[in-house]
Amino acid sequence: MDESLLVRKIDWGTVLDHIPAWQADRVVKLLSLEHLKRDQDVSLIVLQNVPSKKLGRKDMVKLYHYMVSREEAGILALIFPSITINYIRDWRVEKERPGIPERIVGRIRCPETSCVTNLAREPVSPKFTVLQKYGFIQCMYCDTLLEIERIPDYLV
Repeated sequence: MDESLLVRKIDWGTVLDHIPAWQADRVVKLLSLEHLKRDQDVSLIVLQNVPSKKLGRKDMVKLYHYMVSREEAGILALIFPSITINYIRDWRVEKERPGIPERIVGRIRCPETSCVTNLAREPVSPKFTVLQKYGFIQCMYCDTLLEIERIPDYLV
């Protein structure tokens, strides 16, 4: 049986590859891609639980006419260390393994309800320091720790 996948090549966009199986929905949520449904020029293709030589099974997210930012790629790499990003421009593919950021600003809500970043009267953007080797990120205002795997639950 031929297990190759037939998905059309794209002229420009982003392909997120080597996502652990059944995790593509978390990637879409993390990137806040729901708003793309309104844009006729952008297509989103999600492949789940497909064969992979590296992982056994994997997911892929293909974004036609949409570039994932370096900041978004870094957050994805923090949560899914196996992920690779393919940036496509004029049919040329530039494959990257994104770096882990040292800080994350404005993307994640602090889980501590009394943190200054959660108070309506204080327009303060949440900032976290990444403590990857310990498996946490830490709020730079109240020092609250958040487990890396829980980041998708606290997206802004």
